Amino acid sequence: MSAGSIRIRSNRGLHKSTGLTLPELLITLAVASVLGIAAADSLPYLIQSNRMVTEVNGFVTALQLARSEAVKHGRRVVLCPSADGEYCADSSQWKQGWILFASDNREREADEALLQSGNPLGAGILMRSGNYRKRIVYQQDGSSGGSNSSFTFCDTRRRAPPRVICLSNTGRPRLTRTRCDGRPITCP
Repeated sequence: MSAGSIRIRSNRGLHKSTGLTLPELLITLAVASVLGIAAADSLPYLIQSNRMVTEVNGFVTALQLARSEAVKHGRRVVLCPSADGEYCADSSQWKQGWILFASDNREREADEALLQSGNPLGAGILMRSGNYRKRIVYQQDGSSGGSNSSFTFCDTRRRAPPRVICLSNTGRPRLTRTRCDGRPITCP
């Protein structure tokens, strides 16, 4: 062979397959369908658990905002349940929503600014107030006065674990998965 010639080899005898065989395809589809069914069964639980976390975190945020506003402005700040988003309800039922405002007399007057308004709780979520608190009044020093209290969030569909916000006299909210005294949470 001369120095300038090129040799070409033929690979006609070798054949490579790049696709899937029928058994491999069937096994892949079976595994994918089992995973899809498992995900579909757990999806409602995941959604309701996220709703619960959102509601609890929203209420903790309102408590922390009330405390910081009381200290910042040096006056009482009230957090109370409200059915209309404007005035306090004469009830300890917080599921309709709540309002947050600064006031010296614990009642919202028409000229007092609304600092925050909470929406009604999401579907299937129940909130109970310990000690049947109708108002949480934060003092100028950030304390919440009165007695320690708790707010229990329950899922009426039993898809999400219950949660409790424990509120101390110092005004600090604390999240827990038990009652404030450590006993298990009871939901209706």
